[in-house]
Amino acid sequence: MSKILFDSLQKYKNLKRSSFHTPGHKGKAIKNADFFSLDYTELPFTDSLYEASGIIKQAEENLAELYGSKRSIFSCGGNTLCMQAMIRLCSPNGGKILCDRVAHRAAVSAFALLGIDAVWLEREIDMNTGLAKRISAEDVEKNLKGDSEIKAVYITSPDYYGILQDIKSISEVCKKHDVPLIVDNAHGSHLKFLGMNLHPLEQGATMSADSAHKTLPVLTGGAWLHINDEKFCSEAKNAMAIFGSTSPSYSVMVSMDVCADWLAKRGEEEYKNLADSVAEARKIAGSSGIYIPDESISDPCRITLGVWKIGLTGEEFRDFLYKFKIEPEFCDENYAILIPSPFNTQIDWIRLKTALKKAKQIAKKERKIKILLPKLPEKSMDIRSASMSPKKSVEVQNACGKVAAEIACPCPPGVPIVMPGEVIGKDEIDALTNYGVFKINVVE
Repeated sequence: MSKILFDSLQKYKNLKRSSFHTPGHKGKAIKNADFFSLDYTELPFTDSLYEASGIIKQAEENLAELYGSKRSIFSCGGNTLCMQAMIRLCSPNGGKILCDRVAHRAAVSAFALLGIDAVWLEREIDMNTGLAKRISAEDVEKNLKGDSEIKAVYITSPDYYGILQDIKSISEVCKKHDVPLIVDNAHGSHLKFLGMNLHPLEQGATMSADSAHKTLPVLTGGAWLHINDEKFCSEAKNAMAIFGSTSPSYSVMVSMDVCADWLAKRGEEEYKNLADSVAEARKIAGSSGIYIPDESISDPCRITLGVWKIGLTGEEFRDFLYKFKIEPEFCDENYAILIPSPFNTQIDWIRLKTALKKAKQIAKKERKIKILLPKLPEKSMDIRSASMSPKKSVEVQNACGKVAAEIACPCPPGVPIVMPGEVIGKDEIDALTNYGVFKINVVE
């Protein structure tokens, strides 16, 4: 018997690569914050997360004041738990939710568990960049006018590539129809501190699920549910407790509390400085011929590099970054994504800028992006029935006419080709194989 996980991670740590991936703390604890020694359980003094009435309640009240919400709640079950709670609050007994097709599988799983029927908001694909375009407020309005049974609107913003939705316009439409707008803001916890009114709450969202550990100095699994409507506040803890562990990590909670204090004191300065560093890195990348998405609708702290423009795949570019001891967040066929934070060091930035300057030396002829995303497939079953049914794995080429039992979501553009309950047709098979998906679970 050996401590294989510990030894393997220690070995990786000793590579000393610059972290341009989650979590946001980059392996550096905030000064004087010893999270490990504070890993307690529910005791008379330590309070209890789901029945908070003491120090956890006070910490959450401080967080609500920081974000300007009616109520903010700690999650030790990641953004998944926050999304589950939002969906439960809006539609506790099933029903319909108008949902961004760019939806995390955790949201789709929540739909399955709660018996919710998704009305999908399609995302048009930009044929020049391969990325999903933004949802229009007009599309949201059209759907809400056409279906009075819709109980909420669910949007992902920013998406994995850093594209921000027009939450302000969409929220105005939702308020007009008296329907809550809930936002999967997993990658945007820091937006509050850029002084640009980019956080979903600042733009009128009813609720926001923030995966704090992704871009802030919080231990993995730490997330926040922010609520801006009093009618959802009283049941929020109960909604989260239904799905959450009865043994939430105090170390994770402490890291969130310490982070909130750090943000209150230094957040605006730190994230504005980070945005400046990102802007400089983007400029260098652009001068090397790399495509940079429209900065006017992008997260100012996300580095999304379209390396197809210099003839490389994301995987090839990752190998190039390794030569400079840089670990990116994610690389796909066309893009490399980097997630920096204020905890990246000067050495990290020097490495990245040097790599981006030298990228022009390995540039090839621009590659053409292959885009093949069919229209919404035919629906045969609801999400719950398909997800809960007996299933089997089949070759995609043999899946024609079968019903998907899972999400199949290629990146880019991050838009699912099929969802549970949808029929896999020839167009879907062509799209899946085009994106390198060769097996899929289907309903037996």
